[in-house]
Amino acid sequence: MQFDIDTSGKFADTFLMIRDILLAFPEIREQKNAKQTAYYDAYSAVCFLRSDEEKLTLALARGAALLPKFPFLKGEGKIVRHLYFKSPSEVDKSLIEAIIQETLMLNLEASELKRLRKYL
Repeated sequence: MQFDIDTSGKFADTFLMIRDILLAFPEIREQKNAKQTAYYDAYSAVCFLRSDEEKLTLALARGAALLPKFPFLKGEGKIVRHLYFKSPSEVDKSLIEAIIQETLMLNLEASELKRLRKYL
């Protein structure tokens, strides 16, 4: 499982540091998958963590929607954007908390819009 690789591999300290930040949000739950560790709230995916030989990747599920507030996010896909880490010193706790808080708001807004559309 990728979780086992991430917690014992080259970027284990960074993985565990970011994991602690994510799990400090009471609404976030962790799901361990074969290819990544996923984090969800009650509405949707929040983010995913996965390391490879070169870096640890924090993939943000609503990354494209986050670009107006966080234009430094990487990626060119339709939805997901990324942050990359090579050491714990690169982790900015307050920045990650702000990004996750904004993601939680976007998930809530999307859920409410979907619910309201049923009544229109």
